Amino acid sequence: MFRNKQPQRWVNHIGSLMLATVCAVAFTACGGGGGGSSGTCTTIDPTRDTSLPGCPTTTTPTTKASVTLALNDSAGATTSISTDRNGTLVATVKDANGVAVPNALVSFSTTDKTGVLTPASGSAISDANGKASITIAAGTTAGAFTVTASTTVNTTAVSATLNYTVTLLQLTLGSPAITPATLAAGGTASLSATVLNGSTPYASAQVVTFSSPCMAAGKARIASPVTTVNGVASTSYTDLGCGGVDPVTASFVYNGVTISSSASLTVQTATAGQLAFVSALPQNISLKGTGGAGRQESSTVTFKVLDRNGNPVSGQAVSFSLDTTAGGLSLNPLSATTGANGLVTTTVASGTVNTPVRVTATLTGSTLTSLSDQLVVSTGVPEQDSFTLIAAIKNLEGGQFNGCPAPAGTIVTARLADHFHNPAPDGTAVSFTAEGGSIDASCLTGLTSTTLTDGTVITQKGTPGECTVRYCSGNPHPANGDGRVTVTAYALGEESFIDNNGNNRYDAGEPFTDLGEFFRNDHAVTDTNANYGDDIWMTGNNTRASGEPYIDSNGNGVMDVAGNGIYNGVLQTVPNITGVNTVHVRKSMVMVLSNSNAAISLLEQSPVTGLALAHCTTGTAYVNNVRSFHFAIRDNNPFVFANNRQAAHTGDPLWLFDRPGNPLPAGSTITIGTSNGVVLSSPTYVVPSTNAVDSSAWVYTVQMVSDVSQTSDSSLICSSNAVSAGILTITVTTPNGIISSATFPVTD
Repeated sequence: MFRNKQPQRWVNHIGSLMLATVCAVAFTACGGGGGGSSGTCTTIDPTRDTSLPGCPTTTTPTTKASVTLALNDSAGATTSISTDRNGTLVATVKDANGVAVPNALVSFSTTDKTGVLTPASGSAISDANGKASITIAAGTTAGAFTVTASTTVNTTAVSATLNYTVTLLQLTLGSPAITPATLAAGGTASLSATVLNGSTPYASAQVVTFSSPCMAAGKARIASPVTTVNGVASTSYTDLGCGGVDPVTASFVYNGVTISSSASLTVQTATAGQLAFVSALPQNISLKGTGGAGRQESSTVTFKVLDRNGNPVSGQAVSFSLDTTAGGLSLNPLSATTGANGLVTTTVASGTVNTPVRVTATLTGSTLTSLSDQLVVSTGVPEQDSFTLIAAIKNLEGGQFNGCPAPAGTIVTARLADHFHNPAPDGTAVSFTAEGGSIDASCLTGLTSTTLTDGTVITQKGTPGECTVRYCSGNPHPANGDGRVTVTAYALGEESFIDNNGNNRYDAGEPFTDLGEFFRNDHAVTDTNANYGDDIWMTGNNTRASGEPYIDSNGNGVMDVAGNGIYNGVLQTVPNITGVNTVHVRKSMVMVLSNSNAAISLLEQSPVTGLALAHCTTGTAYVNNVRSFHFAIRDNNPFVFANNRQAAHTGDPLWLFDRPGNPLPAGSTITIGTSNGVVLSSPTYVVPSTNAVDSSAWVYTVQMVSDVSQTSDSSLICSSNAVSAGILTITVTTPNGIISSATFPVTD
């Protein structure tokens, strides 16, 4: 039904509005006073939209998250800290419901720019109780400051502040106490210094450093730094030759400021009680006029004056003298005064005569004297005739095995001396080259090097005039297959000569070794061949074969086998100086890379039919003669001597030159046993270190007799034994455990 063309519900709604207005004016009508409730409107009209004007809603108060901040020290809550008392900042984080918030990142900051927060980040994570804490320490500024703690809870930033004060201590350092104040030379005094807070010892530990001018100069020793105990730092002072007034300073650092104090100690002057030799460098000096290229013609000799306590004494006059002036040896200065370290030096200049010499030092005004170690005046240059090359093992088990340690490898030693047969100076360089395997490139005489597990190399004093390198079996092996390797060592030195007139110099006309350029003779069989000499085994050794390395000393592009006809060395007399001062001196040797398998053969008969001992006919007189059998026991190398055997020796009665092979590896054992007869000779042999080619290297004699029974009277009637045939067994075992054996029938 419509009224005025409007729906009835709108008419009702307008009526309700009018009624509500009336109630609002009447204050108490329609449900009470001002404020009212949403229920007032809906009671009148349940369809009423409560968001429309005239129907107020109820407002609920809101609560925010929070953080509170407290400062504590060891005694509890506080509002101050000091340089000897830190504080702990504790921030407590809660959410809007007042519940502790764990794992909240809380940041702390202070207005004290010198204050120290620990950790340095100035932040901490809250625990299960919502608490986050850090340490705050006083800086270098006293006063009042504010610390702030801030965090975020559910995207809401919250913070808290706290005011606190900082108090700084006023620390001082008392003057060092020295007992005794006057110290005897070489004596020890006690030192102590007290850290004070006002007039009270400061108990917190501080590190105090003691120093003095004599300590800095090495004339006194102070145990420093030291840590205070109940405020007191204690140490000792030991005199090392101070001899005067020594100001001692104690100091420590507090809050970035150095605090110090000082006191003086009087040290009595020491009295000289010892005169000791220290060094002579170098100990080997060159003859006058032969120095250069690392060779000195003078040596500095040093002595030291000490007091009775072993401390250096300065200002002491010392005089020097030589025990010989042969050849013009001289000394300068003849006297000198010790320095602060008690040291005094003089210089010995060489003369023209090879001689040992010593320096005597005498303390002026006393009976104290000291004698230096022996110096040697020599050329300091190795000569050709004084060059020696040796190997610890010459016949290595290197045919089938590789490596540097024995038995596959060995140590090679070069020994050098000069014209006067004095050891070459320490540090003389020796170079090496090898036909096969490998060898260290060089070594220095008089020095030894040890390599530690971390790779550090330690060089120490060795045997004068010699040095060692490693030789290692391995590829390449000798191309001709003979297992014989030439090793050559060489160094800069001089040619040898015979000093007919004894003037320690080479004069024209005196015989000398005219060295050509050296090469490594890879075809050598013996050491003689390796050093360019001919023998029954090989000829033509003074001629270099194609491919053999050499040093072109004169740089003319060709190998000069012959020398230049001029003496080359440092001992030339002035009118005869035409040659060069140094040449390459050299020495070679042959190493044997022995095979591990043995070849064992009987030399007396071929083909082998057996070993026949004296035969017994029962009931007859019998002479049990000793029989000797010769066995070639060597390695099984088939190539040795194939190309260098001399035809003149093919008729040797023991057929030695018809048996190829090298000596077995050094250290191999040879055992001989028999099941018939008796072996009179040694049943065991050990192969020696050898590179020999002749029969001594691998021919072994076995002596045997029959084991038949004989009467004890002069008739010597024999009776056959139960065993008349047996086996002689020869067994070879190499150092690497390779076993070879051979058997031979034995009859009697």
